[in-house]
Amino acid sequence: MSPTNPIDSEELSILEQKYEAVLASEPESNSFCLLADVQYRLGKIDKATGVLIRGLGYNKNNVPARFLLGKIYYERWLIDQAKKEMAKVLDLSPDHLGAAKLLSEIYSSEENLPKALEALEAAYVFHTDDTETIERINKIKSELSELEAKSSRKVFETPVGSRKVTRVEMNNKPNFEPYTETMLKLYIEQGQFDKARETIECLYESWEEKNAAIDKLEKTKLNKMNAAAGFRPRD
Repeated sequence: MSPTNPIDSEELSILEQKYEAVLASEPESNSFCLLADVQYRLGKIDKATGVLIRGLGYNKNNVPARFLLGKIYYERWLIDQAKKEMAKVLDLSPDHLGAAKLLSEIYSSEENLPKALEALEAAYVFHTDDTETIERINKIKSELSELEAKSSRKVFETPVGSRKVTRVEMNNKPNFEPYTETMLKLYIEQGQFDKARETIECLYESWEEKNAAIDKLEKTKLNKMNAAAGFRPRD
């Protein structure tokens, strides 16, 4: 609700008196929103907040008033109240881009990127030419993709020397297997060569590292088989 061109404070004071007089005679008038806006611009935030709360008691569906109240809550870091007001604004006016942007910003600050994206995309259908919204949507999608990629590559390290680890749980998936050097050694020592081969495939990125590790695994496997048969290990 900030003006494009600043209004003289004296003019604002005159408007404040005017709208106060209107509300004194007509408490249910929608002029409360104009009065609150003037007081907000004058820096009388507490007065503006009181006027908005009282006025919304009479005019609960006043969208500009709810947006201004939510904006004040946000600026005072009353996040839960701000979130509720922005959600109400969007219920009443789904195309309210200002509310969608602010709600998305709140969700982003809470690291809830799916909700941040949802809030913007819902309003974007009414503002497909808004380049700022397009850029923000693409940025959130990029951040989500990075998080998903990191999650899929996440490695859980097992303490060196531990021989009792048989499973590491991630995201409540009991069959998740960690791909680490430690687990590779454990699989080889336990003779679980298929698991060791699978770990090598997932653990190393370059073909050189993979091939070297696989060659070493095959030699170890052959030596264990020879040892079990009573033959001398090969170099």
